[in-house]
Amino acid sequence: MKKMHLKVLICWSLSLFYVTSWSQQTAEVLPLADQSLVLSITQVGKDRNSLLMVGARGHVLKSDDNGKSWRQIENVPVNIALTKVFSVNDHVWAVGHDAAIIHSSDAGETWELQFYDAAREVPFLSAYFINENSGYVIGAYGTIFATSDGGENWSEGLIDEELDYHLNDITRGPNGDFYIAAEAGYFFKSTDQGNTWEAIELPYMGSMFGVVALENSVLLYGLRGHVLVTEDLGENWLEINADNPNNLFGAAKLSDQSVLLVGANGSRLIYKNKSLNQLTDLDSGDDYADVLIAGKQAILVGETGFKIQAIQQ
Repeated sequence: MKKMHLKVLICWSLSLFYVTSWSQQTAEVLPLADQSLVLSITQVGKDRNSLLMVGARGHVLKSDDNGKSWRQIENVPVNIALTKVFSVNDHVWAVGHDAAIIHSSDAGETWELQFYDAAREVPFLSAYFINENSGYVIGAYGTIFATSDGGENWSEGLIDEELDYHLNDITRGPNGDFYIAAEAGYFFKSTDQGNTWEAIELPYMGSMFGVVALENSVLLYGLRGHVLVTEDLGENWLEINADNPNNLFGAAKLSDQSVLLVGANGSRLIYKNKSLNQLTDLDSGDDYADVLIAGKQAILVGETGFKIQAIQQ
Protein backbone atom coordinates (compact mmCIF):
# COMPACT_ATOMS: atom_id res chain seq x y z
CA MET A 1 0.00 0.00 0.00
CA LYS A 2 1.35 3.43 -0.89
CA LYS A 3 2.01 5.47 2.21
CA MET A 4 -0.13 8.57 2.56
CA HIS A 5 1.37 11.96 3.35
CA LEU A 6 0.47 13.24 6.81
CA LYS A 7 -0.92 16.80 6.55
CA VAL A 8 -4.38 16.27 7.90
CA LEU A 9 -6.36 16.45 11.07
CA ILE A 10 -7.01 13.05 12.61
CA CYS A 11 -7.25 10.67 9.66
CA TRP A 12 -5.89 11.55 6.24
CA SER A 13 -9.10 10.20 4.74
CA LEU A 14 -11.39 12.37 6.88
CA SER A 15 -9.98 15.65 5.54
CA LEU A 16 -12.36 17.85 7.48
CA PHE A 17 -10.02 20.49 8.82
CA TYR A 18 -6.32 21.31 8.94
CA VAL A 19 -4.35 23.54 11.25
CA THR A 20 -0.61 24.01 11.55
CA SER A 21 1.05 26.10 14.22
CA TRP A 22 4.70 26.73 14.91
CA SER A 23 4.20 28.38 18.31
CA GLN A 24 1.47 27.45 20.74
CA GLN A 25 -1.13 30.03 21.72
CA THR A 26 -4.07 29.87 24.09
CA ALA A 27 -7.22 28.50 22.49
CA GLU A 28 -9.75 31.17 21.60
CA VAL A 29 -13.14 30.95 23.30
CA LEU A 30 -15.81 30.96 20.59
CA PRO A 31 -19.61 31.09 20.88
CA LEU A 32 -20.22 28.10 18.58
CA ALA A 33 -17.36 25.88 19.70
CA ASP A 34 -19.78 23.02 20.47
CA GLN A 35 -20.89 23.10 16.81
CA SER A 36 -17.40 22.94 15.34
CA LEU A 37 -15.20 19.92 14.68
CA VAL A 38 -14.93 17.55 17.66
CA LEU A 39 -12.60 14.54 17.53
CA SER A 40 -12.74 12.79 20.89
CA ILE A 41 -14.98 12.48 23.95
CA THR A 42 -14.60 10.89 27.40
CA GLN A 43 -16.09 10.78 30.89
CA VAL A 44 -14.17 12.58 33.64
CA GLY A 45 -14.11 12.72 37.44
CA LYS A 46 -14.01 10.00 40.06
CA ASP A 47 -17.75 9.45 39.73
CA ARG A 48 -17.59 9.76 35.90
CA ASN A 49 -20.65 12.06 35.86
CA SER A 50 -19.11 14.80 33.69
CA LEU A 51 -18.15 14.66 30.02
CA LEU A 52 -15.26 16.25 28.18
CA MET A 53 -14.74 16.60 24.43
CA VAL A 54 -11.89 18.08 22.39
CA GLY A 55 -11.34 19.11 18.80
CA ALA A 56 -10.32 21.88 16.43
CA ARG A 57 -8.29 24.93 17.50
CA GLY A 58 -7.57 23.55 20.97
CA HIS A 59 -11.24 23.53 21.92
CA VAL A 60 -12.03 21.72 25.18
CA LEU A 61 -15.69 21.56 26.18
CA LYS A 62 -17.27 20.17 29.34
CA SER A 63 -20.79 19.00 30.15
CA ASP A 64 -22.23 18.43 33.60
CA ASP A 65 -25.71 17.41 32.40
CA ASN A 66 -24.96 14.22 30.45
CA GLY A 67 -24.18 16.04 27.20
CA LYS A 68 -27.27 18.23 26.89
CA SER A 69 -25.27 21.45 27.15
CA TRP A 70 -21.58 22.30 26.90
CA ARG A 71 -19.31 25.09 28.08
CA GLN A 72 -15.92 25.83 26.56
CA ILE A 73 -13.01 25.72 28.98
CA GLU A 74 -10.92 28.89 29.03
CA ASN A 75 -7.13 29.21 28.99
CA VAL A 76 -6.40 25.92 27.24
CA PRO A 77 -2.66 26.34 26.45
CA VAL A 78 -2.76 25.33 22.74
CA ASN A 79 -4.79 26.39 19.72
CA ILE A 80 -4.09 23.39 17.50
CA ALA A 81 -6.30 20.39 16.77
CA LEU A 82 -6.67 18.03 19.72
CA THR A 83 -7.24 14.50 18.45
CA LYS A 84 -7.69 12.42 21.60
CA VAL A 85 -8.73 12.91 25.23
CA PHE A 86 -8.22 10.27 27.95
CA SER A 87 -9.04 10.42 31.65
CA VAL A 88 -8.19 8.62 34.87
CA ASN A 89 -10.42 9.96 37.67
CA ASP A 90 -9.78 13.73 37.84
CA HIS A 91 -6.63 13.53 35.73
CA VAL A 92 -7.12 14.15 32.01
CA TRP A 93 -4.71 14.21 29.08
CA ALA A 94 -5.40 15.55 25.60
CA VAL A 95 -3.02 15.14 22.67
CA GLY A 96 -2.90 16.54 19.17
CA HIS A 97 -1.01 18.27 16.40
CA ASP A 98 2.45 19.79 16.84
CA ALA A 99 3.31 16.90 19.19
CA ALA A 100 1.18 18.55 21.86
CA ILE A 101 0.29 16.98 25.21
CA ILE A 102 -1.81 18.92 27.70
CA HIS A 103 -2.91 17.80 31.18
CA SER A 104 -5.59 18.63 33.72
CA SER A 105 -5.64 17.48 37.35
CA ASP A 106 -9.13 18.85 38.12
CA ALA A 107 -11.38 17.01 35.66
CA GLY A 108 -10.71 19.40 32.80
CA GLU A 109 -11.31 22.76 34.47
CA THR A 110 -7.71 23.98 34.16
CA TRP A 111 -4.89 22.81 31.89
CA GLU A 112 -1.10 22.80 31.68
CA LEU A 113 1.18 22.17 28.72
CA GLN A 114 3.30 19.05 29.27
CA PHE A 115 4.93 18.68 25.86
CA TYR A 116 5.02 20.63 22.61
CA ASP A 117 7.34 20.44 19.60
CA ALA A 118 5.88 21.78 16.36
CA ALA A 119 9.21 21.54 14.55
CA ARG A 120 9.11 17.73 14.44
CA GLU A 121 5.85 17.85 12.42
CA VAL A 122 4.41 14.83 14.21
CA PRO A 123 0.79 14.87 15.35
CA PHE A 124 -0.15 12.65 18.27
CA LEU A 125 -3.24 10.59 17.52
CA SER A 126 -4.09 8.60 20.65
CA ALA A 127 -3.24 8.01 24.31
CA TYR A 128 -3.84 5.46 27.02
CA PHE A 129 -3.12 5.74 30.75
CA ILE A 130 -3.08 2.77 33.13
CA ASN A 131 -3.35 5.03 36.16
CA GLU A 132 -2.60 8.62 37.14
CA ASN A 133 1.14 8.08 36.60
CA SER A 134 1.77 5.59 33.82
CA GLY A 135 0.67 6.00 30.23
CA TYR A 136 1.48 6.08 26.52
CA VAL A 137 0.97 8.57 23.71
CA ILE A 138 1.27 7.49 20.07
CA GLY A 139 1.26 9.22 16.70
CA ALA A 140 2.69 9.59 13.23
CA TYR A 141 5.70 7.73 11.82
CA GLY A 142 5.74 5.08 14.56
CA THR A 143 6.21 7.62 17.35
CA ILE A 144 5.52 6.42 20.89
CA PHE A 145 5.98 8.37 24.13
CA ALA A 146 5.82 6.92 27.66
CA THR A 147 5.61 8.42 31.14
CA SER A 148 5.74 6.98 34.64
CA ASP A 149 5.22 10.24 36.54
CA GLY A 150 1.95 11.57 35.17
CA GLY A 151 3.56 13.38 32.26
CA GLU A 152 6.15 15.41 34.15
CA ASN A 153 8.73 13.59 32.04
CA TRP A 154 8.35 11.67 28.79
CA SER A 155 10.59 9.05 27.20
CA GLU A 156 10.26 8.96 23.43
CA GLY A 157 11.03 6.42 20.77
CA LEU A 158 9.82 4.43 17.78
CA ILE A 159 7.64 1.37 18.05
CA ASP A 160 9.77 -0.34 15.39
CA GLU A 161 13.07 0.78 13.90
CA GLU A 162 12.09 -0.40 10.43
CA LEU A 163 8.33 0.29 10.37
CA ASP A 164 7.54 4.00 10.51
CA TYR A 165 3.82 3.65 9.90
CA HIS A 166 1.36 5.94 11.65
CA LEU A 167 -0.01 4.65 14.94
CA ASN A 168 -3.69 5.56 15.09
CA ASP A 169 -5.14 4.17 18.32
CA ILE A 170 -4.05 2.37 21.48
CA THR A 171 -5.92 0.42 24.15
CA ARG A 172 -5.32 -2.14 26.88
CA GLY A 173 -7.03 -5.49 27.23
CA PRO A 174 -8.48 -7.14 30.36
CA ASN A 175 -5.33 -9.30 30.50
CA GLY A 176 -3.08 -6.21 30.66
CA ASP A 177 -1.75 -6.50 27.11
CA PHE A 178 -1.57 -3.36 24.94
CA TYR A 179 -2.87 -3.17 21.37
CA ILE A 180 -2.25 -0.56 18.67
CA ALA A 181 -4.12 -0.04 15.40
CA ALA A 182 -1.80 1.25 12.68
CA GLU A 183 -1.74 2.02 8.97
CA ALA A 184 -0.64 -0.13 6.02
CA GLY A 185 -2.11 -3.33 7.41
CA TYR A 186 -0.19 -3.43 10.70
CA PHE A 187 -1.26 -4.21 14.25
CA PHE A 188 1.06 -4.00 17.25
CA LYS A 189 0.77 -5.75 20.59
CA SER A 190 2.76 -5.77 23.81
CA THR A 191 2.54 -8.50 26.43
CA ASP A 192 5.07 -6.89 28.81
CA GLN A 193 3.48 -3.56 29.73
CA GLY A 194 4.80 -1.77 26.65
CA ASN A 195 8.47 -2.62 27.09
CA THR A 196 8.55 -4.45 23.75
CA TRP A 197 6.15 -4.55 20.82
CA GLU A 198 5.37 -7.20 18.24
CA ALA A 199 4.36 -6.16 14.73
CA ILE A 200 1.62 -8.28 13.18
CA GLU A 201 0.59 -8.09 9.53
CA LEU A 202 -3.15 -8.07 8.98
CA PRO A 203 -5.03 -9.81 6.15
CA TYR A 204 -6.23 -6.37 5.03
CA MET A 205 -3.39 -4.03 4.05
CA GLY A 206 -5.22 -0.75 4.60
CA SER A 207 -5.24 1.53 7.62
CA MET A 208 -6.99 0.65 10.85
CA PHE A 209 -8.12 3.74 12.74
CA GLY A 210 -9.30 2.17 16.00
CA VAL A 211 -9.00 -0.80 18.32
CA VAL A 212 -11.33 -2.16 21.01
CA ALA A 213 -10.43 -4.86 23.53
CA LEU A 214 -13.41 -7.05 24.40
CA GLU A 215 -13.64 -9.84 26.97
CA ASN A 216 -12.20 -12.57 24.75
CA SER A 217 -11.31 -10.80 21.52
CA VAL A 218 -9.76 -7.71 19.94
CA LEU A 219 -11.63 -5.67 17.34
CA LEU A 220 -10.03 -3.44 14.69
CA TYR A 221 -11.89 -1.02 12.41
CA GLY A 222 -10.86 1.47 9.77
CA LEU A 223 -10.52 2.30 6.11
CA ARG A 224 -13.50 1.67 3.83
CA GLY A 225 -15.51 0.06 6.60
CA HIS A 226 -13.14 -2.83 7.20
CA VAL A 227 -13.62 -4.60 10.54
CA LEU A 228 -11.34 -7.41 11.78
CA VAL A 229 -11.59 -9.51 14.92
CA THR A 230 -9.12 -11.91 16.56
CA GLU A 231 -9.66 -14.33 19.43
CA ASP A 232 -6.04 -15.43 19.71
CA LEU A 233 -4.19 -12.13 20.11
CA GLY A 234 -3.56 -11.62 16.41
CA GLU A 235 -2.54 -15.09 15.29
CA ASN A 236 -5.70 -15.37 13.18
CA TRP A 237 -8.18 -12.75 11.99
CA LEU A 238 -11.77 -12.85 10.78
CA GLU A 239 -13.03 -10.03 8.56
CA ILE A 240 -16.60 -8.97 9.35
CA ASN A 241 -18.52 -7.68 6.34
CA ALA A 242 -21.39 -5.21 6.71
CA ASP A 243 -21.50 -3.88 3.15
CA ASN A 244 -20.40 -0.48 4.44
CA PRO A 245 -17.84 1.36 2.25
CA ASN A 246 -17.38 4.27 4.66
CA ASN A 247 -14.35 4.82 6.86
CA LEU A 248 -14.87 3.97 10.53
CA PHE A 249 -13.21 6.33 13.00
CA GLY A 250 -14.60 5.77 16.50
CA ALA A 251 -16.15 3.18 18.80
CA ALA A 252 -17.66 2.64 22.23
CA LYS A 253 -18.36 -0.60 24.04
CA LEU A 254 -22.03 -1.39 24.66
CA SER A 255 -21.13 -4.49 26.68
CA ASP A 256 -18.30 -6.99 27.05
CA GLN A 257 -19.33 -8.49 23.72
CA SER A 258 -20.78 -5.62 21.66
CA VAL A 259 -19.52 -2.33 20.22
CA LEU A 260 -21.04 0.71 18.53
CA LEU A 261 -18.88 1.83 15.59
CA VAL A 262 -19.19 5.26 13.93
CA GLY A 263 -17.60 6.91 10.91
CA ALA A 264 -18.00 8.83 7.69
CA ASN A 265 -21.32 9.74 6.10
CA GLY A 266 -23.28 9.01 9.25
CA SER A 267 -22.07 5.42 9.57
CA ARG A 268 -23.30 3.72 12.75
CA LEU A 269 -22.93 -0.03 13.13
CA ILE A 270 -23.27 -2.44 16.02
CA TYR A 271 -20.80 -5.32 16.29
CA LYS A 272 -21.90 -8.40 18.23
CA ASN A 273 -21.16 -12.11 17.95
CA LYS A 274 -18.94 -11.72 14.88
CA SER A 275 -21.58 -9.83 12.92
CA LEU A 276 -22.30 -6.19 12.04
CA ASN A 277 -25.68 -4.51 11.81
CA GLN A 278 -26.16 -0.99 10.50
CA LEU A 279 -28.50 1.39 12.29
CA THR A 280 -31.11 2.32 9.73
CA ASP A 281 -32.87 5.26 11.37
CA LEU A 282 -32.56 8.68 9.75
CA ASP A 283 -29.25 10.49 10.20
CA SER A 284 -27.78 13.80 9.07
CA GLY A 285 -24.96 12.07 7.23
CA ASP A 286 -22.27 13.88 9.22
CA ASP A 287 -18.82 12.37 9.60
CA TYR A 288 -18.46 11.02 13.15
CA ALA A 289 -15.01 10.81 14.73
CA ASP A 290 -15.88 9.30 18.11
CA VAL A 291 -18.76 8.12 20.30
CA LEU A 292 -19.44 7.67 24.01
CA ILE A 293 -22.18 5.68 25.73
CA ALA A 294 -23.78 7.51 28.66
CA GLY A 295 -26.68 5.58 30.16
CA LYS A 296 -29.21 4.74 27.45
CA GLN A 297 -27.85 7.24 24.97
CA ALA A 298 -24.94 7.57 22.60
CA ILE A 299 -23.17 10.90 22.21
CA LEU A 300 -21.68 11.08 18.73
CA VAL A 301 -19.07 13.74 17.94
CA GLY A 302 -17.64 14.88 14.64
CA GLU A 303 -17.67 17.55 11.97
CA THR A 304 -20.62 19.56 13.37
CA GLY A 305 -20.01 19.10 17.07
CA PHE A 306 -22.17 16.57 18.90
CA LYS A 307 -25.39 14.64 18.52
CA ILE A 308 -27.31 12.64 21.13
CA GLN A 309 -29.04 9.44 20.09
CA ALA A 310 -31.08 7.00 22.16
CA ILE A 311 -29.73 3.49 21.89
CA GLN A 312 -30.76 0.03 23.00
CA GLN A 313 -27.91 -1.97 24.49
